[in-house]
Amino acid sequence: MKKAYSLLSAVILFLITGCEDKKDQNSTMEMENTTIVVQYSDKNKLFQNGDILPQETNNTLRSAEPYSFLLNDTHHVSYKGTMHDKTISLGGVSAPVVVFHFFATWCPPCAGEAPYLSDLQKKYAQEVFVAGVTVNDTPDETFEQFIEQNDADYYISIADENDRFAAKMAEVLNLEGNFSLPLTVIYYQGEYLVHYEGAVPIEILDHDIQKAIKNTNEE
Repeated sequence: MKKAYSLLSAVILFLITGCEDKKDQNSTMEMENTTIVVQYSDKNKLFQNGDILPQETNNTLRSAEPYSFLLNDTHHVSYKGTMHDKTISLGGVSAPVVVFHFFATWCPPCAGEAPYLSDLQKKYAQEVFVAGVTVNDTPDETFEQFIEQNDADYYISIADENDRFAAKMAEVLNLEGNFSLPLTVIYYQGEYLVHYEGAVPIEILDHDIQKAIKNTNEE
């Protein structure tokens, strides 16, 4: 059963549980408390002053050199992308909102979010493109099991570029290289909007998406 969460504001800072971005040698996963880190887009100004974190927290993004990447999903559909600082472009994707979900099949919180991401993809079929991006994982029958068992009905990339793409994303977001999974990053019309390290309630993602879509409709 999905739990209801009360959204007191567009941005909530709290402690959550996530998976470390690696497998333990003994196949046991270490879990750690992580903090949701939120930014906003200066260009689009989707959040008002009362919704964002203190100014000193919002200046954590670092510059990154232009970086090209190729995403291949489980059915061999490819999308080419380019990343530069806080902007990103993904050729072949017309949806204004792109949700990158960095995950691993061995990460329980990642599996727990998959059905909800499928719901978002269905709910906003024209406005949102959900892209699952595997990190430190091996493309084998485990992926098909992950998709089937967790109703992961959205684009899932298992490309060789994934780990390098994830590392570049961590650099841009000023995260540790061994960041906690899942990592969810939302872009609006190519501009960075918000990211969450660790599991995040679906209601918060839905709220972020609705704000972005509303902004699109008002343009």
